[in-house]
Amino acid sequence: SLLITPAFFAAESLDKMVGDLHCHRPVLFVLPFLSTLSFLPPSSFLSLSLQTSINSMLSVYSETGDYGNVKVSGEILLQINYSYKTGALNILVKSCRNLAVADEKKQRTDPYVKAYLLPDKSRQSKRKTKIKSNSTNPEFNETLKYVISHTQLETRTLQLSVWHYDRFGRNSFLGEVEIPFDSWNFENQGDEWFVLQPKVRISRGKKSFKKGKKGETHLPSGGILEVLIKEAKNLTAVKSGGTSDTFVKGYLLPDDSKATKHKTPIIKKNVNPQWNHTFAFSGLNSRDIHNVCLELTVWDKESLSSNIFLGGVRLSTGSGVSNGKEVDWMDSQGEEQHLWQKMIDSPGASVEGILMLRSSMGKRRL
Repeated sequence: SLLITPAFFAAESLDKMVGDLHCHRPVLFVLPFLSTLSFLPPSSFLSLSLQTSINSMLSVYSETGDYGNVKVSGEILLQINYSYKTGALNILVKSCRNLAVADEKKQRTDPYVKAYLLPDKSRQSKRKTKIKSNSTNPEFNETLKYVISHTQLETRTLQLSVWHYDRFGRNSFLGEVEIPFDSWNFENQGDEWFVLQPKVRISRGKKSFKKGKKGETHLPSGGILEVLIKEAKNLTAVKSGGTSDTFVKGYLLPDDSKATKHKTPIIKKNVNPQWNHTFAFSGLNSRDIHNVCLELTVWDKESLSSNIFLGGVRLSTGSGVSNGKEVDWMDSQGEEQHLWQKMIDSPGASVEGILMLRSSMGKRRL
């Protein structure tokens, strides 16, 4: 294994560092078995950015408005359609029923619906319906449209929230529903009622939502860890023509269930892919961040056989212990460990790093 000293990478760009390897310029390595760089193949690197907001969800929910002032009630009727051919996602917001009265003095509710494709909370992701005047059973019949590939859509969660519009004050939150598309059946294109919930925070467990009167919704509290997967360099070419179809898979150990798995879109025919894709892990507190490990692995997508492992990293405190139990996956060292500690020391701030990919992750003992 090769360990890069953390200070070296702080002032260097990814392209320059990879160029230094090929030009044999001075680069500080710890080489347990080799004493010269001339026999080493080009190494693979992963560039990423980390940001935490522990015990605060302010960085996640940026919209202005009043939460908790109105007791949430009611349901929303939706029809969700997706075209695999055009990549068009159409969310038909039909109506709501039994909404709460937002303005007690005037006994009125002026509702509208707002949508995001999480984890993207930017203006580009926001969609809104028109405002309906003075109705707790509004009819919208408006289609909110997105264009997105199916592989990327599987990593997204639709958040629909209902609001009361206040012309002279702050809008009031009337409820929301979150629908994870990694488990959504797009063959079902019928109308469906969803029970509106109080403010939902994405958990490290399965994101949950209610259909009709069934089910339970858990509302975890805490902060969020956002991981921006930027790019990789010098990945192994496994396909003819010297290319690979690459994607990144992420877990926040010890939870390695399929329900909490994050994946980037697949970048085809590229050994230097740029994803610029964000993973979001929520429901964290300050104690959790010392007991979890961010595992990121890079893969080549194969259609007729198993995907091929191209490398990976683990970011953690490197203590070997999680919640008082010895585990083999808390094994971060060098820049992996340094970047994680830097993130812990900088809550709310973004920290960036460039990590050499491990050639093997070893078996995990959870």
